Amino acid sequence: MKKILAVLLALSFVVVCFAACGSKTEEPTTEAPTEATTEEVVTEEATSEDVSAEDVTAEPASGEDATEEETSEEETTEAAKGLNSTDAEEIVAYYNAARKATEGHAPAGNQTMTLAALNGGEGVVGRIVSMFEGIAKDALAKNSTSTDYIPAHDHDDVKVSDVQNAKATSDGKYTTITFDVVPQNATASTKGGDGSVGRTIGVLDGIDSALKEISAVEVNQADINNIKLTYKNAKVTAKIDESTGRIVNGTWQYRVDINVSSITIKIGILSATLKNVYGAVDYKVVI
Repeated sequence: MKKILAVLLALSFVVVCFAACGSKTEEPTTEAPTEATTEEVVTEEATSEDVSAEDVTAEPASGEDATEEETSEEETTEAAKGLNSTDAEEIVAYYNAARKATEGHAPAGNQTMTLAALNGGEGVVGRIVSMFEGIAKDALAKNSTSTDYIPAHDHDDVKVSDVQNAKATSDGKYTTITFDVVPQNATASTKGGDGSVGRTIGVLDGIDSALKEISAVEVNQADINNIKLTYKNAKVTAKIDESTGRIVNGTWQYRVDINVSSITIKIGILSATLKNVYGAVDYKVVI
């Protein structure tokens, strides 16, 4: 009985391995003001004062002021430009720019992980594990944390090939972007920023490193490649302030299916081999 209980406790790794890496908070990049910035502000103010003085004492140079005013107006209009489109290339470029602009300015949010399914696999132990969802749910709940970053903000740019069913709508003040992400299969060697879902939302950063988070459980290394992850139903919704180009709120979400064809786990002197284990986790970040 002790052996079965130990195995049941260990089997929470099916979802804990995902939660262990998913809960790692990405360090936000803070932007500190520099001396150069201060000098630029002072220079701009001084320039503004000089121009005002010239306006009082001298006639404007022919064509110069008009050109500057037109340029300034064009820049302001461009900065505040929204986007109405269903063109994936346009939308991806707009989103990538917004993600970079929001670096260090991301609103506070929360990431949540919930158990969608758990099947312990074959045999008596497997059937009991399927009923043992409490541990898995608690593990995921404990790894649902607050955030202060945009998902995948430090990963490579989203590619046009990563996106499907994209749409952007502007109301004159905000542009709201939505797009579905191409599903992604991952293996033990997949890194957090790899693949379509990795670039847009972020995925598990290596199964091996995740399992090491569970110090009480020893997993046969040869079995690591028997763990397959499938990221699906991935979707991004982001609301972008057209005056700043920054993301002000949004939702990033997906479901990850965890399939284990065969794995041997060990706790102390106790061990067991499990086959055809299946779990699914719903992951969501809302800011």
